[in-house]
Amino acid sequence: MKTILVADDDKKITLALSRRLEASGYAVLTAPNGLAAIKLAVAHKPDLLLLDIWMPAGLGFSVAERLQELGLAIPIIFLTASRKPGLWAASQEIGAAGYIEKPYDPEKLTGEIERALARSASAA
Repeated sequence: MKTILVADDDKKITLALSRRLEASGYAVLTAPNGLAAIKLAVAHKPDLLLLDIWMPAGLGFSVAERLQELGLAIPIIFLTASRKPGLWAASQEIGAAGYIEKPYDPEKLTGEIERALARSASAA
């Protein structure tokens, strides 16, 4: 069973994502902020990270950079409600496996997760 870490400070989004992912057969870990996401990623080495960009205690990009510094090659799909220009490009520069804007389309998100996990498996 693949494990997905959901890091988002919005409890409703975290709960909705957790339920959808568990119903799809994934194990789910959740983190309310960037620091907690780093700690859980180091401890559990999830197969994928769904990471909000704007969070307390560690922006999504800084979390991704820290995980890279620690040598953890975890595929990351960034989630954001922000329409700030340049975020998609910044996510690509850091090596994101995907980028989804909120409110997200559940089918699109599921597809992005499946593609990211498949790419990760073929690269291993």
